[in-house]
Amino acid sequence: MNRRRKDDWDTRIVDLVTAYETGEATAFLDMEAYHDLIEYYQNEEHFEKALTVARQACSQYRFSTDFYAQQAQLLIYTNRHSQALEILEQALSLAPGDFELNLLLAEVFIRTGKSQAGLALLAPYKLQASLEDLSEILLVESIAYERQGQYEHMFYALKAALEADWNNERALERVSLCTDFCRKHEEACTLYHKIIDEDPYNAFAWYYLGQALVYLRKFEEALEAYEYAFITDPDLEEAYLEFAELSFETHQPEKALETYNEMAERFGTDGDLLLRMGSCYHEMSQHETARAYLEQAARIEPHNDEVIFKIGECYAAQEKWSIARSFFEKAIRMNDEDENYYQALAEAAFATNDFSEAEKAYDTALDLAPDNSQMWLDIAWFYIEMLRPQEALNLLEEANETLYEAELEYSYIACLFSNGQRKEGLAKLAEVLTENYLEHPYLFDWHPPLRSDAEVLALISLFRPQS
Repeated sequence: MNRRRKDDWDTRIVDLVTAYETGEATAFLDMEAYHDLIEYYQNEEHFEKALTVARQACSQYRFSTDFYAQQAQLLIYTNRHSQALEILEQALSLAPGDFELNLLLAEVFIRTGKSQAGLALLAPYKLQASLEDLSEILLVESIAYERQGQYEHMFYALKAALEADWNNERALERVSLCTDFCRKHEEACTLYHKIIDEDPYNAFAWYYLGQALVYLRKFEEALEAYEYAFITDPDLEEAYLEFAELSFETHQPEKALETYNEMAERFGTDGDLLLRMGSCYHEMSQHETARAYLEQAARIEPHNDEVIFKIGECYAAQEKWSIARSFFEKAIRMNDEDENYYQALAEAAFATNDFSEAEKAYDTALDLAPDNSQMWLDIAWFYIEMLRPQEALNLLEEANETLYEAELEYSYIACLFSNGQRKEGLAKLAEVLTENYLEHPYLFDWHPPLRSDAEVLALISLFRPQS
């Protein structure tokens, strides 16, 4: 399928679609008009309408294999392989050696579990194919590898397809899909750079480069790639979105907000975009402005629990705990399976001296996310604040049996000291320092008196790595 943007259609095609849909242009259309209608509908993702037009074109131009091919392609795309096979058999009776029809037939074979038959059908064409045709053959071969779970072979088939024809958009889209499976992100980046060298204005190559760079944790380079993607194609909405989200995640809310504003101007606003904009203002500590955006989002999507939760976070940041608590409770009524909501409710309940409710909320959060080390740490801290150090020690001992986090280990050691188990604390500290020396300041966060404990300081000095 082509990737033509929705706003790219010229007036002639819009007029043609209008005439077709109002019944003014159904008596007789020339071949070009049918092709335009099919392309329009498939790019707008109105596949049933595209199929209807393709069927009409086949009945009117029954000896034109192009319309049979388009109809078969749409049927394959919508997973109606038996119908596609029937159409291709009809078309091949008219043109048995047609390359495009045999290519589609091979794809149907492969998608219905007959990979060997499909590959055998392509073999004769592969020997004498042009580079463009070879690219299409390799693309179909990649589907066979995908169905067999051979993602590395799939990657290299698609790489070869693109090297044969850098303009093969379908191969470019598919190579991005298989990169995560076979972890070929470095090679994918090299491939995308080659495509960009050939065509610097290939927005999707820039976009997929950005995705691969994110996986490699090269965030600034990824941001640059996403930015080039929407500069070269100002209608590539997903590139704006990825750029803004990555900016936010890398603690650049101003940059994210600027991009969301640009998206609002170009594509319009909805509840999700207002939520993202409000989150940026919250991150920038502009909580009143954040709430204004979030309240707009809530009016558009009144059942969106994340919006309600974010409004609560704004009130919490202003230490308006009672109001924050009411929003957290409302978010939980809407979605009682998000541990973050309970964690926030526990903090708000603690701040309003409702310790029973705080403990209950912490326990629920931990039940929902037992693998989240922060949940264990929060509850342990709560027990310490409640002057229940033995319960904190027991909890952290349980956490350390299954989770391996430096702060969990050092907080446990701190609790040993605060519970008077000095000998055990020193022994455990010596053990943990050998593995996680650099994280030892956590010890002092959890039990500040240890900052002046000579024996503890001597032990830390003993395990200091040699420079």
